[in-house]
Amino acid sequence: KNLITKKFLLKRTCSFLRTMALNPPINQNGQPMRVEGEYFVLHRKDMEIEAKVDGFSKKKGKGTLYVTTARLVFVNKNHAKDSFKSFDMPMLNIYDEKFEQPIFGANYLSIKVKPLHNLLPGDSKVKLWFMSGGC
Repeated sequence: KNLITKKFLLKRTCSFLRTMALNPPINQNGQPMRVEGEYFVLHRKDMEIEAKVDGFSKKKGKGTLYVTTARLVFVNKNHAKDSFKSFDMPMLNIYDEKFEQPIFGANYLSIKVKPLHNLLPGDSKVKLWFMSGGC
């Protein structure tokens, strides 16, 4: 049943997601634009991201992570000024996920993300730090 649900979600969101990965559309309030059939589950403030996309420079930022039924979306708190506004990670394309709890420093989630429809030159390596706890 999960596989059928994932395939259904992918087909429903495919046309919108083609434009997504680095700097997906966000609204004036700094929230990700919703994909048809997608629901927001939660958001976590005080997050930090480091994303390394093959063929691009490393992207870093501080902001908010949104979790939806289809994806994780990080929105940079300086999205109005910075060239790195947001980063989209479709759930179907996430693999090799690890939750790290270092002795010193904040907990973080380390994941790899396959590019959707080969829009980016290669896989992305992403780390998401929970700077105010909550995970």
